[in-house]
Amino acid sequence: MSRRTRALIALVLTGGLLAACSSPEETEPREGSSAAAASYPVSVTHKLGTTTLEKAPERIVALSDADLDALLLLGVQPVGIYQSLQEGGVNPWAKSKLTSNPKQLAVGENGVDPEEVAALNPDLVLAGGDYYVDTLYRGIGELVPTTAYESGPFEDPWQTTLRQVAKLLGKSEQGEQIIKDVQAKVDGVKTQYPGLAGKTFSISQVFEAGTIGVLRSDKDVTVKAFNDFGMKLAPGVAALPGDEFAVTLSMEKVATIDADAVMVYCTEPQLQTALEGNTLFKNTPAVKRGGYLAFDVGTFMALRNPSPLSIPYFIDNTMPSVAKAAGA
Repeated sequence: MSRRTRALIALVLTGGLLAACSSPEETEPREGSSAAAASYPVSVTHKLGTTTLEKAPERIVALSDADLDALLLLGVQPVGIYQSLQEGGVNPWAKSKLTSNPKQLAVGENGVDPEEVAALNPDLVLAGGDYYVDTLYRGIGELVPTTAYESGPFEDPWQTTLRQVAKLLGKSEQGEQIIKDVQAKVDGVKTQYPGLAGKTFSISQVFEAGTIGVLRSDKDVTVKAFNDFGMKLAPGVAALPGDEFAVTLSMEKVATIDADAVMVYCTEPQLQTALEGNTLFKNTPAVKRGGYLAFDVGTFMALRNPSPLSIPYFIDNTMPSVAKAAGA
């Protein structure tokens, strides 16, 4: 799979869409950006090294949903954020928590521009959930304390990222309470929809005509999120060969994505029209029995980079449809 394809299915993408979003210029540190009383220095270790803070950070840049939403729930406002594909560059689940006007950093083919990050004069860059952190780390990691994944790109569950952020802010106890509260919400799904237990799912993205990309790895963070609801990856998808978290299939093999719930996000309306008009897709058992769900970008984004804010949003807004599609 090419890097571009990986980027597309990771939804950390295209300049055209991103360019249409606004980009506030306010970069002053926010009230509440100081950490709670804590003992410094403090360090977190991850796959790219160790991030150490000698004192409480005051100018923080957050480069993924998992990082930003953890920061906001811990009561701290950033000076810079990655620019979401959502309206205004901010995801709907984060809007009410984001009371400042941070600089929005456009995401290109290789992530955000390290020079733009450096221009914000940050004293901490949160990138545990940033798919492109490898590139960023080489550009800025030696100059500014920068976090990264502990397992692999798009493999750390939101709890891992939240614990990273909370520790660096001196708010580990508050972080654990947030985890407890969100986990209770997740567990509530199993109670409300007991029939979901063992139901299979597939989640795919169409970004060009004639192909479909499907998540195949049980290490992927989106797959893990659905596992938390009691669902499991469709056997046909899980059996696809390769080491990557996603596989691109030709439409001749679209039946591979069949599952109790088949969820697909198409990046363009014409791609969705073509998919839904494809005879092989229409004859997929899940589609014929009503097990297909077409996701819009917001719905897809809510679980493509799960966060302690996006997961409750997904549960409230989409989980009833997923349960219905799966026959639960």
